[in-house]
Amino acid sequence: MVTDDAQTRVSTRREWPWWAPSVSAGLAAAALLGLMTWQVVERGWFIAWDWDFHVYVDPRQPDGLTKSLLDALASLGGQRLYTLPIIAAVGLYVAYRQRHVRVLVAIASGLATVLLIGYWIKLGLGRTPPASGQDVLYGVGQAFPSGHTANATLTWFLLVVVLFGAHGLKPDPARFRRYLWVAGAGVLVTGFLMTALDYHWVSDIPGGMALGFLALMISVTVLKAPPLRLPRQRE
Repeated sequence: MVTDDAQTRVSTRREWPWWAPSVSAGLAAAALLGLMTWQVVERGWFIAWDWDFHVYVDPRQPDGLTKSLLDALASLGGQRLYTLPIIAAVGLYVAYRQRHVRVLVAIASGLATVLLIGYWIKLGLGRTPPASGQDVLYGVGQAFPSGHTANATLTWFLLVVVLFGAHGLKPDPARFRRYLWVAGAGVLVTGFLMTALDYHWVSDIPGGMALGFLALMISVTVLKAPPLRLPRQRE
């Protein structure tokens, strides 16, 4: 028998609007990205390990085939030249199977978020990369946030969402959870390689993750949005 308290809890849960989870998570990611950006500007605790890690990895860079393979893996994980064709191809396939362009709009929304907000922060800060041998702002650089990591976060998690999520091609909770772990591992590997190969400061990586997650939540919100119903005109 269902008690009055249980019915009240169920009723309360049902009153939440459809956009609440993804929008709330997106706002949290935006706030976190803002905090990280402020810390970079203020040279705060968030960047405390950047220089020490650079000094450690700079003289220990691999060379030859090892360097080429690690570069290729880092590029595949997050460089737009590779991630964009992958997410676009999957999006076109899902749109064809679902007979609806919503997934393409969702993907485009996420990509636009990474591009516009990412470059707004990058160009505004002008943070130099570790390869320059100095960490200064408003110079010739676009280090923060890491675009590779943002692309990786958006691409690999969004692939799982559009394939196995509740509004995806083949909704499957078990596969969805399993491949979320795989996507997360891919993002971590990409971020680690970008710092280990001395392309980015350590703090650039969580900045890229926050940007990518913000873009992901925008894409998820578009996917979950109910169809627009235009009012019928009276004859």
